[in-house]
Amino acid sequence: MAEKGGAAMGGMADKIRFGLTGGTIRTEILGNSRLILEGCDGIIEYGPAQIGLRCGRQQLWVTGQNLQLLCVEEDCAVLSGRIEAIAFK
Repeated sequence: MAEKGGAAMGGMADKIRFGLTGGTIRTEILGNSRLILEGCDGIIEYGPAQIGLRCGRQQLWVTGQNLQLLCVEEDCAVLSGRIEAIAFK
């Protein structure tokens, strides 16, 4: 039986979006001070030492110093600060 409600629709939207983009998360790292991320769809955590972003069923965690979200759009985010580590979970 098909599920009804927001959770089911959110899952369907993820599948459609990632199907159209091939499920690819694109990251561009400029030195250790800027990160451009395409394919994100939400903020998990935001602080000057750690930023967590949701990318479909994955999570991208950035740790560092003086981290800031410069721009957040429908499926894209730009981070700045001193980036020390990036991890997918």
